[in-house]
Amino acid sequence: MMSRGPVMYISRQQLLDRYNAGERNFAGITMLHSSRAKENISLLCGVDLSNIILSGAYLNQIRLRGANLCGAKLVGAYMHQAALPDADLSDADLTGAVLRDVCLNRANLTRAKLIGAQLIRTELLGADLTDADLSDSILCQVGFSRAKIAESNQSQGIYCPNAVLWQMRMADGTYIEGPQTVEDTRKSF
Repeated sequence: MMSRGPVMYISRQQLLDRYNAGERNFAGITMLHSSRAKENISLLCGVDLSNIILSGAYLNQIRLRGANLCGAKLVGAYMHQAALPDADLSDADLTGAVLRDVCLNRANLTRAKLIGAQLIRTELLGADLTDADLSDSILCQVGFSRAKIAESNQSQGIYCPNAVLWQMRMADGTYIEGPQTVEDTRKSF
């Protein structure tokens, strides 16, 4: 297992204070778990964190309901049991990110880059995925129910060539047992 290098622990309040002071680069941080941080886990809900850089960050159990993460850089970030319902992730870059047990219900992922991302048990109920790029991603047990997907794009509105899909329900209600690629899915219809 490769080492991440030095770990910078940060509390939600520290992140918010430093962001409000003008700092944007929080690459590689580890967000403290709420029981260790002894703070309100909903502190970051609804806040403006647009254009924040959280590349390589470890965001365990973070709560960002309704937060503005427009243009955020989350390249290679790891999110586990995170809640981002109603969050604005338009134009966000989540290339290579790992999202495990993450709630993105009703989130705005318009033009988001999820290239090579791993979405495992991630909920996208009613999310807007217009022009999102999921190419080379791994999607396992992802819920796309009622997701908004532009009709004009490839792969039923989501651009995801070479993506691997399994045990998931697509926006149109199709269930994919998988594992199979998007290209395999097209051949079967």
